[in-house]
Amino acid sequence: MRTRTRKLLFSTAFAAGVLVASAPEALAADWVIKQPSAHPTYRAELEPHGNLILYRYRNYGRASRRYFGDAEGGAGFRASIELADPAFIKKINNTIAISFGLDLTNCRYCRHDEFSIWSPVAMQWNFFLTRKWSVFGEVGAIVRSDGFYRDLWLDPALWVGGRYHFNDKIALTMRAGVPWLSIGVSFFVGS
Repeated sequence: MRTRTRKLLFSTAFAAGVLVASAPEALAADWVIKQPSAHPTYRAELEPHGNLILYRYRNYGRASRRYFGDAEGGAGFRASIELADPAFIKKINNTIAISFGLDLTNCRYCRHDEFSIWSPVAMQWNFFLTRKWSVFGEVGAIVRSDGFYRDLWLDPALWVGGRYHFNDKIALTMRAGVPWLSIGVSFFVGS
């Protein structure tokens, strides 16, 4: 990712975080970040979502080029299995999960079919800020194919996201990063 694009992405994420944190509800919120395990109890998170891809790699023969624009849309499903609670920092409210899924998007530039299949696998680090809000970061890789796994490419995956929890079992989930933006509904199962 170019330095200019990276700076824009990080400054936008920072500005959105400041805006959310300065909202009247956030100032009066019941902060639980310093209370380990003060979040909904779950073993897995199941998330159907919609995707919008604004930036991606395109492969032409042996050359791989990066392009911005030519939006693609699609849908997918993600499952995240909790591995540690609390995770790396024992004094705050955080968990680690492994996240994997399957996504389909339209593709105008594919060689074989008019769609792409994406199979992401990532480590997800969750931070529960209040009873209603949690944020997360994900890093991993995606196996991408044009059509039904005819040509395969390995792409990087890097996302930041947030959840608005309606209750202990359902949340609205938003995710932004490389390669796509997504919005979906998370269902927390198991206890």
